[in-house]
Amino acid sequence: MDKMLSLDSVYFSYGEEDPVVLADLSLDIPAGKVTAILGPNGTGKTTMLHIMLGLLKPFQGGVTVAGKSHKDYSKRELSQLIGLVPQFESIPFNFSVIEYVLLGRSPYLNPFQLPGNLDLEITEKALKEAGISHLAEKPVTEISGGERQLVHISRVLTQQTKILLLDEPTAHLDLENQNRILSLLRRMAAQGVTTVITTHDPNAAIFAADHFVLMDQGDIAVEGELEKVITTENLSMIYRTPIRVEKTNGYTMVVMDKMEEHG
Repeated sequence: MDKMLSLDSVYFSYGEEDPVVLADLSLDIPAGKVTAILGPNGTGKTTMLHIMLGLLKPFQGGVTVAGKSHKDYSKRELSQLIGLVPQFESIPFNFSVIEYVLLGRSPYLNPFQLPGNLDLEITEKALKEAGISHLAEKPVTEISGGERQLVHISRVLTQQTKILLLDEPTAHLDLENQNRILSLLRRMAAQGVTTVITTHDPNAAIFAADHFVLMDQGDIAVEGELEKVITTENLSMIYRTPIRVEKTNGYTMVVMDKMEEHG
């Protein structure tokens, strides 16, 4: 497996007196694939993305990106290599869609340098790739939640990074917008972009991903291809609730069973 990003025996906590969030975690992210990371709330999925990006530093262990240690990159170099779409991202000013997406070119500009024609061309291409060119001049405050998520992704696409990290990219979206976003991620992977998503929805992961990771209590419980990872036993164990994995017409589907009532 060609790997684009690796975590090696990573330990992390938010403070000396705080509990360990990630404990001896090692993970290789395959190049040019979509990796889906699943697990219960509080298991360290978002923290792991922030460590991959370089926003957080592990107190033990290391991170390797494209064959080099995080420590060997400047912040600007990392921002040209890795992009993040966080779960919650507010837009403080009333930008038009194209103005906001154009901000993704910042890692390539010097302080006070204005974007040029090339930056605008790259921005327009990102909007087209996401299917939202028609929203270019619209204020970001006047578009739907699904459209806004596509805008956030477009901004990261303008960074032209080799690695794309997305924290819960389909949370709170209807089925149409989930499909649009997951299909976009598949297209980006087909173009060679290494993509990592966190999600609580195994069916969304099945739709989009090539590589699956189940996390539990700050470590990797199991990882690998669909048939190895997405099983009734694994999901029921990780989420501590009855879950069934079914196959219908060649498709894998995850169904949550009713819990037994007591009393």
